Amino acid sequence: MYLSIDIQDMAQPIVSDTKKVSFIVRFLYFIKNKMVTKYNNHLTTFNLALEGALNRIDALNLEKSTSLLSEMKGIITSLENVEVDLAKANYLDSDDVKQNIKYSLECLYKLESKLHKNVYKSAPIIETEDDLKEGFSKMKAASLDKLLSC
Repeated sequence: MYLSIDIQDMAQPIVSDTKKVSFIVRFLYFIKNKMVTKYNNHLTTFNLALEGALNRIDALNLEKSTSLLSEMKGIITSLENVEVDLAKANYLDSDDVKQNIKYSLECLYKLESKLHKNVYKSAPIIETEDDLKEGFSKMKAASLDKLLSC
């Protein structure tokens, strides 16, 4: 019996499949890079808009500030969820996306803070009674003694 081993024929499917895989991988990287560039451009535009809003936020009236503050809470929650998803995906392997998403959140927090000040600056201040202040002070002292005695 004659046994023939033809390595070339045996390896041919692997070589041809590898060429296909290489093409597909390059194509996917191309798509990913395009998507990351576009996403990063959207984030940059959003950041510029937020910076402009930060400069004009003090001129808003009370009604507009109140409605914007309620919208802001939803936007912050959404962007925090996006940030968590991007962190799981290693920010799409892009430091620019990571920096831009972090900066977007930072600007949103600043904007929310200014809106909060605008909305509540005209709210009446309720003075705390002296009896309550003394009670809190005594509770704090008692709990501090308990913590130190442990």
